[in-house]
Amino acid sequence: MAGINQERNLNHSRRRTITTWLFLGVIIVFVIVVRVRLLDVPLERDEGEYAYMGQLLLQGIPPYSEAYNMKFPGSYLMYAAVMSLFGQTTQGIHLGFMLLNCATILLVFYLSREVVREPGAIAASATYAVLSLSSSVLGFAAHATHFVILPALGGVLLLLRALKKEKWHLYFFSGVLLGISFLMKQTGIFFFLFSALYIIYHHVSSRSAGSPARKSASLTACKPAGLQALFLKLSTLSFGAALPLIIVAVWLYVAGVFDTFWFWTIEYASKYASQIPFSQAPIFFRESFTSVADGFFIVWLLAALGLVSAFLHKELKVSRAFIFFFAAFSFLSICPGFYFRQHYYVTLLPAVSMLVGIFVDYSDMKITASFKAPYLRFAGLVIFIVAILTGIVSQKEYLFQDGPNKVSRTFYGPNPFPEAVEIAKFLKSASSVSDKIAILGSEPEIFFYSQRHSATGYIYVYGLMEIHQYSLKMQKEMINEIESSRPKFIVVVQVDTSWLIRKQSEKYIFNWLDNYIRGNYSLVGVADTVSKETTIYKWYADAARYVIRSPYHTLVFERR
Repeated sequence: MAGINQERNLNHSRRRTITTWLFLGVIIVFVIVVRVRLLDVPLERDEGEYAYMGQLLLQGIPPYSEAYNMKFPGSYLMYAAVMSLFGQTTQGIHLGFMLLNCATILLVFYLSREVVREPGAIAASATYAVLSLSSSVLGFAAHATHFVILPALGGVLLLLRALKKEKWHLYFFSGVLLGISFLMKQTGIFFFLFSALYIIYHHVSSRSAGSPARKSASLTACKPAGLQALFLKLSTLSFGAALPLIIVAVWLYVAGVFDTFWFWTIEYASKYASQIPFSQAPIFFRESFTSVADGFFIVWLLAALGLVSAFLHKELKVSRAFIFFFAAFSFLSICPGFYFRQHYYVTLLPAVSMLVGIFVDYSDMKITASFKAPYLRFAGLVIFIVAILTGIVSQKEYLFQDGPNKVSRTFYGPNPFPEAVEIAKFLKSASSVSDKIAILGSEPEIFFYSQRHSATGYIYVYGLMEIHQYSLKMQKEMINEIESSRPKFIVVVQVDTSWLIRKQSEKYIFNWLDNYIRGNYSLVGVADTVSKETTIYKWYADAARYVIRSPYHTLVFERR
């Protein structure tokens, strides 16, 4: 009889495993189907920056030498790795991003399964899959936030394994992954801080827990230890996190660009992060959250209910601190600078997804116990499915119908991202590999598409227009670099969002630009965005005769 029961349990376990992977497979297939359709969406400027920097890396050129920006080099290295595997194309970048996104979906499942049962973990992975794909967070673009969250989740998952098994190497590798997350973007630091705090909490709670049941619980399985053990855990985690940073710092120092790296990622970045006063943060958050929630407002509401459920769910008593800390630090990761841009919310989505999974798990358990009705067993899951489908239907045009250029135009307006493709084709055909180009605007994707180097390290002009002590100095440096390089082509972007000029912005560069172009260059190209559907392109003599019709246009000048 015991053998029969054991076999039944084994068969039940197998069926459950097959069912779980069937659901996960459906989720992954859905993501792949939609993302394959979106592979050709033109790169936006952040993607263009990463792609250009990655392209330089593949040519053996270190970051911060020929192109400046305030982000850490992790995303550049990731783009270089993706392009080395899938090619230096828009499709190749988005294909690699698709695979990374699928891996993150699986990590959300495994991390959520540490907290809730498998139906709730499946709901969490589905939530992340749909929200990270949605247009609400510009999910079609391979932003750095996606690269932050993949190693961060891996690091947190390894940390939980380390706390269970007391394996010191797991603390180290958890730290390594958290350090890589920080290298992708500075906001990754919050996942390291979460991990360090949770180790301290776990140490204190495990010392005060006396029952065997508490000690064997999923998130508190370590034996109580003294301060020495706590210090060793934190030190091992910290050393692992510091190691990627040390390696990169040594690399940049040997390459002779450490000082430039330090200025852009620390000194200038601190000025950038202090542009918005704290008093305006609630306004920016409210406006951005409205856009992010969009058609998925019910899903976000379920996440809020999930947070409440975590404090009501008796089986989650041991995990409450983990859930709360993880959600809190995930929220902090979107706060630096108080910009609250839509894609910043990607680092919050795993926590949101886990909370949705908690709601599903608690609802199914509570409703079943309260009503004694088997057919209500999956009521929470049904509510979740309705919420997800409501969001999908609200974005059906984006997910299933709109073409790549329409997606770009719908969500980025007159930004010249589709135009960058055609402008780059012209520049590539009319120049040699040794020729350099300068872009007066913030469109680094043109460098990537054209496979031509920038005449200046300033591949963005936002920093020149911001109100800080470096703006005039930056403008003069950009001017000097352009005049020294004597680029064959200068591209002038006449689109407001490519400059973000403020009333108090320093205007020195504009006076120089008019005189410099008039004395040295001729107009040879026009990209005039006259409507969402139509851009008029004119080259050489046709460009010189063309009368601009739209305020959103880009001009190409060739050196005489």
